[in-house]
Amino acid sequence: MKKLALLSCLYFLGFNVFAQFGNFKKKDDLEKFKDTKLIVVLFPDSAYTFSIAAAVERYWTFTAFEFAEDTSMYKYKKGDYAFMYFSKSKGSKNKAKLASCEEDFNGLVITKKFSRRVVHDNLLAYAYCSNRIDTSDWESEMTRAVQLLNNYFNYAVQAKSNSDINPTRMMNKYPSDKSLLLDKKLLIETGQLDLKGSKLDAMTLFDGDAEEVDIDDIYKAIKWQDNTLLYYYYSKDEKYCNKLVISAANSELMYFESSRPDKCKCNAKDLKALKDLKTRANK
Repeated sequence: MKKLALLSCLYFLGFNVFAQFGNFKKKDDLEKFKDTKLIVVLFPDSAYTFSIAAAVERYWTFTAFEFAEDTSMYKYKKGDYAFMYFSKSKGSKNKAKLASCEEDFNGLVITKKFSRRVVHDNLLAYAYCSNRIDTSDWESEMTRAVQLLNNYFNYAVQAKSNSDINPTRMMNKYPSDKSLLLDKKLLIETGQLDLKGSKLDAMTLFDGDAEEVDIDDIYKAIKWQDNTLLYYYYSKDEKYCNKLVISAANSELMYFESSRPDKCKCNAKDLKALKDLKTRANK
C-alpha cells in the first residue's frame, strides 16, 4: 500500500505523478522559498475569491502574500513571486471558471509562473480538493487546502537532511503526528462507505467511533476547526481516485491512498489501515 502522501508534484513515480508534496530537492530551496512573495490569484467567481482570501489571511504563515485579480498578472512577470490558485480536473462538477492543469488535477496549486493552463515544470505544491464544490462549499474547501499547503511547507522546512524531503521518503512517511488519530471520531459522507464483503462494521474496522453523515456536517467541522473529529474525502482525476483522511482542526494529513477512478469510496482496507496507524501511534 502506498502510504501517507499528498500535496505537490513533479516526479513521475509510476503509480501516480501526484503522490508526493513538493518539487523541492534541497532544504536550501525551501529556505529560499520563504523569501518569495505569494500572489493569491482571484478569479471572477465571488465565492471562490472570498473564500481563498479569507483562508490565506487566517492560515497562511510560510511566506508574505498579496492578492491580485487574474487579469493583473502582467505586473508579476518579473520578480521573486509564486502563485496560488485553483486547478479544475476534467471530471469536476465545479462550475466556476478557474484554471486547469496539463496533468489532470483538482485542487489548489502553487506555481512558479501564472498560467490558466498549469504546466508541469511550473508546479511547486498542491492540495487536493473535492470534485463537487457548490457555492457554499468554497469556504471549507479553501480552509482545508490552504492549511494542507501551509502544513507541508512547515514540515518540509524542518527536515534534517535533503533526503528527508525526497519524494519517495515523503510518500512513505509523511511527518504529521499520527497520534492525532487517537480518540477522534471519523466522519464519512453518506454514500461514501463501502464495506461490501466485510463481516465487520466501520467502528470495528476503525477501532473507534465512525459515522456516515451529511457533507454539510463535515464542512461544519472544518469551519469550526473541531479538534474531536477526522473526516474522509476523495479527489478524482482521469487516472486515479485519491483518498484522504484529514483532521478537522488544522487539516493534518493522517492517511492517503490512490486507487482506480471508480474506487473512491472508503472501504474496509482503508479503515484497517487507519486502525494500524493508531496502533503504532499508541505504542
